[in-house]
Amino acid sequence: MARAHYEERKLDNLIDPVLQKQMNLQSLNMFAEIAYCCIKEKRSQRPDMNTIRTRLERALELQRKHGKGLDDLRLRLKDIELATGNFSKTYCIGSGGYGMVYKAELDHFDGINVLEIEGKSEVELRKKYGSVAIKRLYSRVDRQGEQGFVAEIRTLSNCKHPNIVPLLGFCDEGRELILVYEYVANGSLDNYLGDMDNVTNLDWAQRLQICLDIALGLNYLHTRKPMIIHRDIKSANILLDDTWVAKIADFGLSKLQCTNQQGTTLITNNVAGTEVYLDPEYVNSGKLKKESDIYSFGVVLFEILCGRLAYDKIYGEKGLPSVARQRYNEGTLKGMVDPKLMEADEIISMLKGCVNQDSIETFLKIAYQCLAETQSERPTMAVIIKELEEALIFQVSNLFQNVTSLFVN
Repeated sequence: MARAHYEERKLDNLIDPVLQKQMNLQSLNMFAEIAYCCIKEKRSQRPDMNTIRTRLERALELQRKHGKGLDDLRLRLKDIELATGNFSKTYCIGSGGYGMVYKAELDHFDGINVLEIEGKSEVELRKKYGSVAIKRLYSRVDRQGEQGFVAEIRTLSNCKHPNIVPLLGFCDEGRELILVYEYVANGSLDNYLGDMDNVTNLDWAQRLQICLDIALGLNYLHTRKPMIIHRDIKSANILLDDTWVAKIADFGLSKLQCTNQQGTTLITNNVAGTEVYLDPEYVNSGKLKKESDIYSFGVVLFEILCGRLAYDKIYGEKGLPSVARQRYNEGTLKGMVDPKLMEADEIISMLKGCVNQDSIETFLKIAYQCLAETQSERPTMAVIIKELEEALIFQVSNLFQNVTSLFVN
């Protein structure tokens, strides 16, 4: 069984989840690799004791460093209870399938990662008192909350990027599973899509910048080592700060690709994500690649363009991706542009920048490529970033020309 689980990359199913919460990923991989080699059927393929000792010593060294860093991120339950009024509804700002989210004021390290903590004293790592978002996970029969808790800590404890919501701390006292993040003031992107009562109308340049922010965050995840596949990119998991900078959040379904894994594909029997955003090839084959995130991002790009959520009833049972493909084949893709972008009067349009046609066409081309039904046909994040930057340049240049002509005339 152990050999089969290792070869099929399903060791997580054998490991005690409580123990797994304490493990360093590199240490675990090193330990698993040497253990697997020890139980190979042919004696000639098994390592000698010197090799085993060397690998185990290295695994232990990595685990000790990991434990020290995570201890500095561990927060006391009594401090969290005090900050939230014992999880009072007054502090609650949202809820979902996995838990409740509270806004509170709390001492925390200021968005640093485990690698920065190692070797530094608490004096050097002075804490900051400020607003945080506290996610208190439900206890679920399927244990997905526990798995998500482990995945978030494993992923975010070593991540630092301006377009990734940082993990500031966690608590695992008793039966509690609590994650503490930077508080992102303007909430999630989905709140600004399809909500006719929302007074905030993001102009085209703002929308392009949000798309570019998400792309930069995804590129960071896909190019770091180990590579991270988010698996649940959607507008509800994109948060906007007080200056409208977009940050990717919710890494509970994320997958790390270990450095000892061959190729760039992970095979999984458990397809995870949100239906309308899911990569069709991943759904059909179980092949999870970074291109799966790119497909989901393509859906978000069209949501931002259309000003509607992907599962809006206007798209019927087909969903937004199928409608986009149909409109592309009919040559009517531009008809999907959010009418709000065209509603402003002439003066406001000139000041904020009416939608530049070159910008729209550049955006539509790359957004549609992201929705390719096969992974191999989708563009890389580097290409996507380049095209989004070009679309933004077209739009900003258009704004400059409009403002100039307004004052000249």
